[in-house]
Amino acid sequence: MEEENKSPFDLVAELGIAFGRYRRALKISQQRLQEKTGISVFTISQFENGRGQGLSLSYFFSLMEAVGLSLSTQQIIPEADSINPEKLWRIQNKKGGRQ
Repeated sequence: MEEENKSPFDLVAELGIAFGRYRRALKISQQRLQEKTGISVFTISQFENGRGQGLSLSYFFSLMEAVGLSLSTQQIIPEADSINPEKLWRIQNKKGGRQ
């Protein structure tokens, strides 16, 4: 399945599975993550098994931080000043984007 054709649920499932592999490579237990974040082992397990589509962003960021990874808003959302909304709208509509 191509990246652009994946649903948000598919992407979250892949993210959870990749997170689980990373956590295990670091030899950090789910129990230890629970202690560090307050997130239940059940929720962590669901996320890592691709069934955590309801995981909140705050939980996601807490888990990332607990394994030594951090994301900034700059990495997730580009600078608003560099976006030309009119140009973006035109591009989206030419490619069959939002109407």
